[in-house]
Amino acid sequence: MKSGSNFVSKFRKMKHLLPLLFCVWPLLAAAQICNIDYTQTQVGIYPDTLTSATVGLPYNQDITFVLPTDTLGYDFINFHILSVALPVGLSWTCNNNSTNCNYNPQISQHGCVNIYGTPLLAGIYTIDVNVLADLTILSGYPFVFQIQMDVLPSSASISNNGFTITGAPNCAPALVSFTNNNPGLLQYQWDFGNGNLSFAENPGPQYYPNPGAYAVSYTAYGSLDTTSIYTLENLYISSMSNYGGGFPSYENADAYFKIKENGTIVYQSTIIGDQNPPVQWTLNLNINPSSSYVIEIWEADDSFGEPYFGADDYMGSHNLNLNGCNGCGAGTSNFNYSIQHQVLLPTPQVLASDTIIVFDIPPTPLLTYDSLNHTLSTSILGYSYQWYFNGSPIAGATATTHEVYQSGSYSLVAINTNGCVAFSDTLLAIYCSPWIQPVIQENNSLLTVSNIPQDAQINWFLDGQLLANQNANYLQLTQNGNYQCQITDAFGCQYESGILLIDASVLETKPEAPLLFPNPNNGLFQIQVPTSWLESKCTVSNLSGQIIWEGVLSKELNQLDLQELVNGTYLLELEKNQIKIHYRLIKTS
Repeated sequence: MKSGSNFVSKFRKMKHLLPLLFCVWPLLAAAQICNIDYTQTQVGIYPDTLTSATVGLPYNQDITFVLPTDTLGYDFINFHILSVALPVGLSWTCNNNSTNCNYNPQISQHGCVNIYGTPLLAGIYTIDVNVLADLTILSGYPFVFQIQMDVLPSSASISNNGFTITGAPNCAPALVSFTNNNPGLLQYQWDFGNGNLSFAENPGPQYYPNPGAYAVSYTAYGSLDTTSIYTLENLYISSMSNYGGGFPSYENADAYFKIKENGTIVYQSTIIGDQNPPVQWTLNLNINPSSSYVIEIWEADDSFGEPYFGADDYMGSHNLNLNGCNGCGAGTSNFNYSIQHQVLLPTPQVLASDTIIVFDIPPTPLLTYDSLNHTLSTSILGYSYQWYFNGSPIAGATATTHEVYQSGSYSLVAINTNGCVAFSDTLLAIYCSPWIQPVIQENNSLLTVSNIPQDAQINWFLDGQLLANQNANYLQLTQNGNYQCQITDAFGCQYESGILLIDASVLETKPEAPLLFPNPNNGLFQIQVPTSWLESKCTVSNLSGQIIWEGVLSKELNQLDLQELVNGTYLLELEKNQIKIHYRLIKTS
């Protein structure tokens, strides 16, 4: 049916004008009746810019439209608003509800639509406005107009009135705790920004191993009434047959469809003209699950170059299934359609967000030790520093280098401007002091050694030969010769005393004397006395001459317990038969 008619070609030009008249009809408001702005006299829609809605906040907007009375010599006799596909939570009404939103511009050019409600889901939406236009020569021509609308997230999300953060900002790795400020609500949702989610009222601490800014969101619900959203997204006709009555035989299909809700048409698609299936439409029509819907498939007989031979061809109907359909039939047509199902939680009672800041830490300091110059250093520059010796900070040691005057374990802490620290590994630095030299003294045929490091190993030599099992800080003389003492500290540093010559005259003239050992020590001394010194008087005094302890040595081996005394040097005096011997006691830790 492709023979032309003059009015058809004129209508093709006219139909491009209609979208300009309706491109802003459906938008948002909240009343039962809209108010017409009669100051607008030019054909068009007012306002022509849609305002944004916000989740959880009431929305209300009136849209005034001024209708054209004719086009290209043909009068408009009716405009019918079938449907406005709005975001969930919004509804619409027109001022002509009594006529089912039909408008005759020959009677009045003015009309209005009110959009109202409370949107439930943020997003950028395409609003479908479905309109049927009647002219004197043509009735029921469908138009679908699309406009964009923004629904913004709840304004409550810009502040944090939902939870309290403990442990941030902090240095990586950070352990952060969260306190819920709205206890007793029905449901909670946490997104901690580190990949973890929680639905607990009081979630456990969260671990943030790496530096960065982590967005935390919190949603609390006082109601759990959910909303099921069903949206018809597309319809695809795969085949059609037996349309046009078989005349003329070269006719291509002009397919469209209608949707009826409880018997009333709520949507009529555009006509895809002069094209045999497959054909497809994209739409955004909300489906009420409590209503009954029928999809009707049609083929137009009075458009796209076809002469007007009568009514359009009805192909068949299909009862809409909320699960969608693949390979459905309606009479002699076959088609598919899909329906998206979303379940929305109610509007949150509290929305909150915050940001967890985790600072970077300095790189691990690498230590080197110059044993020749006895200097520690690090190559990590640009930070504050603190050196440690055996786990304790060294006062004033805050440079990149540190001179070593004592053997032990050294480490370094680097600190950045955020107060974040990095610890080096521990490095053992050995310092063999040039100022340490053991000193040998002889007293009553007893050699003692002093000026030795704590916990050192002692070896005695006679005429250059090691004396076996002689490892105390004293040595009883038994023969003449050249005596020397060698000290090895805990780090392997060796220190040697001078050589002391003992001749026969010393051994012959020196009487037998008591032995005091070990000395120095932590306060537990042993006094070994020969028979001649039994029952001798023993006195311990401090350097000021104050007597601290006194008693009688009644045994050959006596224990002197001075552990309660503070560390330092004390004097020991033994007296018998008006003969006195003095010793110096050194108490250490």
